[in-house]
Amino acid sequence: MAKQFEMRVEEVPRGQRVELLLGGEHVSGLIINDLQMRVGRAVVHMGGIGGVHTDRKHRMKGYSRRVMEYANEYMLERGYDVSLLFGIRHFYHKFGFACCLPDYRLTLPTRIAEKAKVEGPPARGIKVGRARAGDLARIRTIYNAQYAQRTGTVVRPRTWAGFRMGSSWGSRAVPLVAANARGRILSYAGFDDREDAVTVFELAGDARTYAALLAAVVREAVKRRVESIAFLLPPDDGFTVYARRFGGRLETTCHYAGGGMSRVINLRTLFEKLTPELSARLADSALARRRTSFVLKTDVGALTLTARDGQVSVSRAARGRKPVVSIPQHRLSQLLFGFRTVADVARDPGVRVAAGLGGSKRSETQLLDVLFPFHWAHVSRPDYF
Repeated sequence: MAKQFEMRVEEVPRGQRVELLLGGEHVSGLIINDLQMRVGRAVVHMGGIGGVHTDRKHRMKGYSRRVMEYANEYMLERGYDVSLLFGIRHFYHKFGFACCLPDYRLTLPTRIAEKAKVEGPPARGIKVGRARAGDLARIRTIYNAQYAQRTGTVVRPRTWAGFRMGSSWGSRAVPLVAANARGRILSYAGFDDREDAVTVFELAGDARTYAALLAAVVREAVKRRVESIAFLLPPDDGFTVYARRFGGRLETTCHYAGGGMSRVINLRTLFEKLTPELSARLADSALARRRTSFVLKTDVGALTLTARDGQVSVSRAARGRKPVVSIPQHRLSQLLFGFRTVADVARDPGVRVAAGLGGSKRSETQLLDVLFPFHWAHVSRPDYF
């Protein structure tokens, strides 16, 4: 007689563990990390999928598929808005996930970065040193302020206990802080505790301290005798822009069918939380006075978006003659993360932007461009799951 499988969910410190049991034996599972994530200035409920596994003797039997499908249903029932994961190639697209997060790397030659010591005086009285346990609250505050409008970033709660890792699993984080003459921490940087490389995974805070922080990082590189320093920061990050004066190489790596991937879980609750951000985007545009409504139709539901006098509101998808934007949820997710442009996605199979949204094909695309602009989403490496 074939063994019967069952699904089990239990609460764990960071979220929920989903398990598939076969005859009472654990054979496959994953962790749903219960997190709050930013989309611009909006904050949504995100389920971060991690720890996906199947025991070796039970692989190639479809158990991971059952676990992933169950997890998607479970997140919908538990009130999650979106899901995010960092996955292997050619697997997670089967469950509605699409690539949405590039990897960024700024590489500076150590000998040139040493010029930070003479590139204009840093803020007077700035001292840089290793962070202490009592500095974590201030680091958290600076991080949340720096990334208050950066899509993809995880909101760090008051219970945040520090960096769980450096730039990769197994690497230990070394945080530095830059403080003024009164001892107030103005900025910080975090790098990997390695002897063969200097990789800065996070740097945030007062731009006036950039030179002092860079000089401190350069000293670490010189001590380790490494020829270059890597910074894993977005291209439009304040420090990245500052550091361009020193030359170096700026790389953006976009993954195909793997890496950082996302999907929509609950369309209605997601867009209800996005309305402040969508309204701000509209109000700041040349289309602020536009008055129109359209139906956003996906494979996970539909709703009506109304733009009126710089405000965006959400309501149920009413029947009628309203223009319809049809788009699969995984393509919509790519727009939310700013990974692709509206014009690019509009050419994909299954995507249709009906005429009538703004009186012409061009004007309706302009409105969607305002609501879903191209931008650089980012998740800091210690927040990976």
